[in-house]
Order: sequence, then C-alpha cells, then structure tokens
Amino acid sequence: MSDTTATPAKGSDTKDTTSTGSDVSQNGSDTTPIQGDTPTVSSSNSKGDSSAVDADKSASSSPRDTAVQNGSKPAGSGSRTLQVDVGSIEEEDDATDSDDSNQYDSPQSSDSTSGQASTSGSSEDSPIQQTTISGTSGGSNPVQQTTISASGSEDSSFSAQSSASASSTSSTSAYSSTPGSNSVASASDSASNSQASSTEASDSAASAAASASSSSSSSSFTKVTRLGVRVQGDMPEWNAKHKRFVSSYYETFDQKYRAVLDTVNMASVEGALKYVQAECINASVITDCERKNSIKYVVFYQITIVQPTAAMEYYVNATDEHNFAVESCPFMSMDGGRCNPNEDGVFPDVCNQYIGAGGQPDLGFCVGGTLQDNEAIAPYPHNYWFSFPNSCPQELWDDKTDTCREKYAGGMCPVGVEPDGVTCTFTYEILGYILLDDVVGITSMVNPATGNKYADYKEFCEAGGVEFSVSIVSGVLSLLTGLLSTVVDLVEGLEFWANPGDSDANAERVEKLVSAYGALVSSNPATSDGGVMRALPTEDELAALNPSCYENSPLCAESEFGCKRSYLSQICQLCTSDDSGCEKP
Repeated sequence: MSDTTATPAKGSDTKDTTSTGSDVSQNGSDTTPIQGDTPTVSSSNSKGDSSAVDADKSASSSPRDTAVQNGSKPAGSGSRTLQVDVGSIEEEDDATDSDDSNQYDSPQSSDSTSGQASTSGSSEDSPIQQTTISGTSGGSNPVQQTTISASGSEDSSFSAQSSASASSTSSTSAYSSTPGSNSVASASDSASNSQASSTEASDSAASAAASASSSSSSSSFTKVTRLGVRVQGDMPEWNAKHKRFVSSYYETFDQKYRAVLDTVNMASVEGALKYVQAECINASVITDCERKNSIKYVVFYQITIVQPTAAMEYYVNATDEHNFAVESCPFMSMDGGRCNPNEDGVFPDVCNQYIGAGGQPDLGFCVGGTLQDNEAIAPYPHNYWFSFPNSCPQELWDDKTDTCREKYAGGMCPVGVEPDGVTCTFTYEILGYILLDDVVGITSMVNPATGNKYADYKEFCEAGGVEFSVSIVSGVLSLLTGLLSTVVDLVEGLEFWANPGDSDANAERVEKLVSAYGALVSSNPATSDGGVMRALPTEDELAALNPSCYENSPLCAESEFGCKRSYLSQICQLCTSDDSGCEKP
C-alpha cells in the first residue's frame, strides 16, 4: 500500500498543519539481525532527521561489487513460488518541543490494505505480525494493570523498568497516518481494493446483524489490551511530567498526545516489517538515498480497546479474517488524519458508520482489524492491520476544527480516561522504539572508505550499499483455477532480507526485530531526552489481562470448539479442534 503523510507544523494550537510524509510481528528470538553481528543499538536513542521523501529525485545507483562488499546478497537467493488466488484533557501551559515523526502517523498519506496479494513491487503501509513470540524482552515482564481515574497522572498499564540503565504498488500502511510523522506503511493503490472489500464486508455484515443473537446487545464489551507497531520517520518524544512518549509535533501536551493516533492505521507486531519490505526499501523506490517515506524507527505501542456495542452487533459474524477479525470492524485505510475516500470522493460505508453519515447506521468509533498475510513480496504470517478512527474522522488534520472534533467526538480517550466504547474507544501508550538501521545490521557494518561503522542508512547507500533489490516474476499457473505463480528473488541486498517471498523466513525476521528491541531495552532503556523504554510483555502476560474471546463474541461462544487469543495482537481465532487455549462457555 502506498501512503503519503504530511507533517503538521510545530507550534500550531488550533490546527494541524501538515506537509508530505507517510504512515504499518514478532516472535522472540536471540538470533542477531545480520551476518551474526549484534546490531548496534545505542543509536536508537538519538534523534534523526525526518524530512519528507522527495519523489522527484532519482535514487543513487551503486556498483554491485561495492554492495557485495557491504554485506549485500548476490542474485538468485530467496526465490520462492507463491500461489496467489487472483480471483477532556486538561490544557497544559508548559509546551514541550522535540522532533517526532511516526511511521504510521503522517498527515498526508494513504493507509489502505488489500486482501489480495499484489505482485508488483512496492507498497507503503503495512502492519507487521508474527505467529508466536518467545524471549522477546530477555526475561518475563509481569504485567500490571493500573486503574486510572480521570485525574490520574500515571498512564502505564505494564510495569516499567525504572532502572536508569534500565511493495507492491497497491497496499496501504497501517502505520502511515499520524500528524507529524513519516510512516512505514502506505499503499494508495491497494487502498481502493481494500476499501472495496470493506464495503462488501459492510454489506454482508448488515444481513448478519439482522440474525445476530439478542444476547450480544445486552452484553458489554470487555476491554482488550494488545500490542501494535508503526514504522515511522520521527522519534517519539518523552514527556517527563506525564511519564510517557508522545509526538514532538504541536505545542501542548494534549495536542502531542492526540497527534500520535489521530485517525491512523497500525500493524500487528507480527507484521511490522511487511510494510517496510513491500513498500519502502526496494531499490526501485529509493530516492536521494532515503527509504520511502523516510522511515527510520520501529515503534511499539500498547493499546487498550473497548468496542462500541452497536458495532460489535453489526459485525458479529467474523467468519473471514480477511474481511474483519473477531472483536473488530473492517479495516479502514486512513491518510492525513481522515478515512481515505473512494475514487468518486465519497467516503466508504465503514467510515460513514463511525458517525452515522451517508445513510449508514451510527455504530461508533470502532477499531478495525483485518488479516493481511498474502502480499507476494512480503507474505508475513499473522499480519493484521488495524484502523484507529478519532474525532472528526472525515477531515484532514489541518481541517479538524474544534467545532468538528466536538460534533464528531470519540475514538481516542483523553489521558487518564479508560475506554468505555461510548465516549471513547481506545487508549494507547508507546513502550519504546528502535532504529531500523540497528535491526537490519547497517550500523554494525564497516564503511570501507572510512574504516568506521556506518552511522545510518544514508551513509551506507551513499557508499554504494544496496539494502534490498528484488525481482518479481508472475505467470498464470492455471487458467481454470485462476492461480498465479509468483517468484520473488532477492537480486541484491542485506542478508537480513534474504528469502523475502518465504513466510517462514519473514516470521524469523520478526523474531530478530523483537530480539533486537529486547536487547536494547535490557542494555540501555534510557532515551536521549530522558525517557525510559520498557520491555514488551509476553503473549501470556497479555492474555492474562484479557477476557476470554467468548465474552465479547457470540460467534466464539456458539462455536463448537470456541476461540483462543493468539499473538501479541491478541486476536481471537476460531478453533477447529479442542486445542490448548481454546475456550467456550
């Protein structure tokens, strides 16, 4: 998916002024990201520039021999045949300033996802997800749930480590639309496909709602806590007073807090690198030695959600995760702080349902979730994309007036307020972040021209290095079945990105990402601006916080084998047998 996000101007009190930019899993592992070298992590705590990508500039070319010397992989590796089915917050007087650009939050970007695999080579917004995670933080982190009153000052749901040492052309990113950041996942081309499928899902859900059990209308949604990821160009900013990371854009704390997830998309941890791999790093999209959308940071989010009752009744029959997952509404691609309109300028039904517009029922600000696991260039298992609608969801950041936000209020909760599914739907906290350069191993490699390690991707690229260059060859496998045979080859690039068309290899990549973040937090959780990053909770720790799936889903309650929560995204999945973890009333 391709998404271009705008960055709001700093110092704006009433409006979010934007400029171009863009905005999208993990398994624990001790495997090092590249060539057996432990990635340098200290640079993750220093800010980098978050300038927007200049699409008009041509990418620097690099000699093949130099690329190989810099750890690039020769042609022919990583080929794989993939069959794809064609067919109210208090105003704070003291302002804090800092640089913060989100991979998923960008004022003018497109975040749409497509359920069909794309065989072309670049998409911009895709969340990342993986099947299981073990040892992600170098140790178990007991999770503590803090009940916070509206005036509370502590916002953390998980115990913090207090030690000071302590891709394809058509796809949209789940990360890419937050004011003031360049996000990793965006794909406007696939956004149209995504929105079309969302409309279909909405139509089918309407009939499903008519036959939905009346028990669902009388039951309230029990809050669910999950992890998500956004790949972005800006570094989160630490606010010492509130002890949390926020955006560096805008002036007041309330504005900075709101800017992070102000009608944007996000990916599951398991799918975090999908957007990067499919849309942002292929040699064909590199300009002026910058990755697409200037992505730099992988940011980990903890989100707590209480879905509106009306929406859960309407979308009760979540039988196909590619339409919408259990406990979710359909995914809605978002850019620049609003839903992406259709080609005719009309907003999709799913977006109209947030506020009861366009003849659609008023379902409330429902978080969307859709499985996105069949991208030919980056098939990441358990890759879910999520959409987070906030106040005034049909206006760009720059056009969101106070009047509009008050009229169409909902979505994100003010700091200290728990979601109830009526006045607000979700709250978030940034646990920490890591430089993508550290994860893939660039900062552990030596520049032969200087004898020193590369400072960042730009220096690596300017020295002739190629991070990722693939060829995609597609052919019709069967006219009767409508299947395509797609072969994805890593022609040249870093060993970290080897075998891009292989699902197992991609799952291992997520494990390396989680492992690298865990190593960083264990060795140096302190950030350059005084913040403290925290280890990721484990899948079991998250599950202990959350209700059984059948408590929120009649579908799970009535299923023969029930459902079970899976992955760091804590998605409820229908069980087909009496497996461990499956629960029913």
